[in-house]
Amino acid sequence: MSSRYEEIARDLRERIASGEYPPGTALPLMRDVAAQYEVSDITVRRAWQMLTREGLIESRRRAGMFVREHPDRVRLTVRNRQMERDELGYYSGPESQHWRALPHPDGEETRVTCAPVPADVADALGVEPGTELTVRRRIVGDPEVPEHRQLADSWIAEWVTEELPTLTGSTGNGGMYDRLEEWEKKPLQWREEVSARMPSPDEAESLLMPQIGVPLLRAIRITYFAGRGHKSERIVEVQDIRMSAALFAVGYPLSRGSSAKWPVAPASSDYYRASEPTD
Repeated sequence: MSSRYEEIARDLRERIASGEYPPGTALPLMRDVAAQYEVSDITVRRAWQMLTREGLIESRRRAGMFVREHPDRVRLTVRNRQMERDELGYYSGPESQHWRALPHPDGEETRVTCAPVPADVADALGVEPGTELTVRRRIVGDPEVPEHRQLADSWIAEWVTEELPTLTGSTGNGGMYDRLEEWEKKPLQWREEVSARMPSPDEAESLLMPQIGVPLLRAIRITYFAGRGHKSERIVEVQDIRMSAALFAVGYPLSRGSSAKWPVAPASSDYYRASEPTD
């Protein structure tokens, strides 16, 4: 059985979804909501906390609670995940060609350090979680639209920093990927895994996101040199890319697998015959 505050949250959620309270609209004052539902202010506050965690409403200091712009109601920028190239090097998708490295609060564009690798990144690199690896941290974004940005942490495999130590410093025109391909004399390849999670306070601040209610889109990009079979791949880097799910969606083509190669055998040859009207 639902508690009273959950019932109030459900009612307000439905009103927001129906457009009765459109984005940017102020919700009624807490005392008015409490009187309408015949509950205490504490119960209303708990309903608002639930909707705030869902990203539907937000508190504006000294102004009250407002309906937030939400991904379902605003046009998202679709990030087409594919590797492109121009005279400056590789970039991930045509929407981000004009994006540039942005300075961190301390003024640096790229922070290069050694740090304990996160567990999921460690798994992709085949090392123990917490292993100290070189990581290149950047904020990349649209110089004309401040909130259009992403965090990109590039975790570099141990064998790469041992054999190509210059990657721990400035990588020059074309960046790390050009240096790797020049050194190996082979083309790099990439694959990605996309997921979502809530941001940390530092991530939300760096991405100019609200502290509550908006998740991250997270793409883990694995960069590798192909070998003779999957097990002989040489993974050179795992990049942890994060962006606001309130601003971006991920787009990609769906290709036909070998089992769906055209022409296909119909699932049922009786469909049209069964659909024909009978006398």
